[in-house]
Amino acid sequence: MTDHLKERAERPYDIIVWGATGYTGSLVVEYLAKNAPENVKIAIGGRNKSKLEELQTKMKDIAGRAVHILTGDIKNQESIDNVVKQGRVLVSTAGPFSQIGEPIVDACVRHRTDYIDSTGEPPFVRKLIDKYHDQAHREGTLVIPCSGFDCIPSDLGALLITDHFAKKGLKAAKIHLSVEAFKGGVSGGTIASIFEMERGKGMMDPYYLAPGAPRGNDPGMTTFFRRHPDLNWQTYWFMEAINAKIVRRSNALLHYSPPSHLSYSEGWAKSNILTCAISALGITLFGLFMVVPGFGSLVKWLKPAGSGPTKEEREGGFFKVRVVGETEGQANEPPRKAIATIKGVQDPGYGETAKMLSETTLCVLLDRDVLRKCERPEGERANL
Repeated sequence: MTDHLKERAERPYDIIVWGATGYTGSLVVEYLAKNAPENVKIAIGGRNKSKLEELQTKMKDIAGRAVHILTGDIKNQESIDNVVKQGRVLVSTAGPFSQIGEPIVDACVRHRTDYIDSTGEPPFVRKLIDKYHDQAHREGTLVIPCSGFDCIPSDLGALLITDHFAKKGLKAAKIHLSVEAFKGGVSGGTIASIFEMERGKGMMDPYYLAPGAPRGNDPGMTTFFRRHPDLNWQTYWFMEAINAKIVRRSNALLHYSPPSHLSYSEGWAKSNILTCAISALGITLFGLFMVVPGFGSLVKWLKPAGSGPTKEEREGGFFKVRVVGETEGQANEPPRKAIATIKGVQDPGYGETAKMLSETTLCVLLDRDVLRKCERPEGERANL
């Protein structure tokens, strides 16, 4: 065991949840307190000690588990460093990430603490790639943004398809994800992140998060409505703007299909062309209003950060997506197809996102050796 790995193994805490007293953060803490193995030591981090103490007491009452408190201020890098270097893995739910996320990542990379977050902001992810990818890769630190509903179902759905074909010696040429059913609320933190996302330059580039990948004829986004040959009518799915970029980056890093070879898209399933048109109109109007001065402030005032769906609303939510993939056709053989179905049984943005963040964190913590075997050799790494 290298000195670095030995030092990490001896740290006082296995998992640090940063932003623990926020809406999503508290759900992550609760999920981990109830489901993480008993020997996993959990710490909760943030600025407000009294709120952290309230959460600590709550976890003792509802899960019978002791969680430890670490305080830090995002405006004081030294205090953030003191938090980060005490854990093996840190999961952050504190956004908007473009505003307050980088000091945490910076500390994680310097102290070789694996990092996971719930961001859905492509400009933030691109900044992390440009500033931290090479050092993190060189030193073996994992930096895994977008580990909630955006973008786990998309990324794992595409992986299921490409892995299925790879086992047969084939490569995926087209993958389309269709959101078949969806019910969930929106928190104030998510709304704030949406408005931050709109500030990014280059967002229309399909390869925005894989800038060094060879480019193909990938259309970039689904048209506002069309009929998919294997699915229902499809209209624009608003999360495609981030999901598709993450899928393209993952594909380029894992090298399942040459980046120029794979076309990826997403859509929202509708029963007919009329419902497609109505949904597309609503999304278009919202997008237009986002650039109207004062509209963002009004929405944030109506739905402030820290707010979110009730427990009943979370438990009444759900989602179902279908992922359809196909290979390129050969001279004497039509394309082969594969379909994967992914379901969630709670509000996708909160109940399911907390589950996805928590399970990603546990995977990184407990299956580190397995993940290390999946890394591509340095000489084969794409310039991403």
